[in-house]
Amino acid sequence: MACTKTAVVRMEEGYMRLTIQYNDPTYKSEICKDIAGLEQKLDIYPEVIYRKDSVDKWSCSIEFSGDEYICSRTCGEFIETLIHDLGINECERD
Repeated sequence: MACTKTAVVRMEEGYMRLTIQYNDPTYKSEICKDIAGLEQKLDIYPEVIYRKDSVDKWSCSIEFSGDEYICSRTCGEFIETLIHDLGINECERD
């Protein structure tokens, strides 16, 4: 079974979140590896939450809040690079 993955970005004043939903639990290790690499590269450390939403659906939320992240373009660069590196071609905006 091929991994189906989707991404949704939500932005509010002082807050940005990327949620990635996927149907293959082994995909989590790829997400973790890419997040760790971007944290080191960009010196930015978001809050990361992993969940099992149902029998065949998992999600990962990467959240940025506070002026140190939102008032710079670094979190946007983090999200764009992560989506690209994970091979996600489309991102919805909530």
